[in-house]
Amino acid sequence: MEEKKNKTKTRFIFLFKCILLFFAFVYLMGMTGYYETHLQKNTILTQEAILEFEKDVAEGLPVDLKDYIRKVEVDYSNKYSRFGDNLSKSINTILTEGVKYFSDFFKTLFS
Repeated sequence: MEEKKNKTKTRFIFLFKCILLFFAFVYLMGMTGYYETHLQKNTILTQEAILEFEKDVAEGLPVDLKDYIRKVEVDYSNKYSRFGDNLSKSINTILTEGVKYFSDFFKTLFS
């Protein structure tokens, strides 16, 4: 009975230490200004785009919103995700064609 109580206490202490470590990590990130720096960088890019837009309007140049929005799209795919995507598309094609084949078969059978 004493051994089970000791395991529970050990697990609780481990969990408490993990939570404390996570809190310290988040607190230090807040204190060092990491998140604020990230937000400020995005704001600066937006302010630069606004200034560029205003300059183009003042010069009478044709203006398109897509020219001023910089959206970086990162491709996170790898060989496994591409394989899964191709497999999914293949299964979809096979099932779609199979259903179409059976539908046509039953149409000819009952008409």
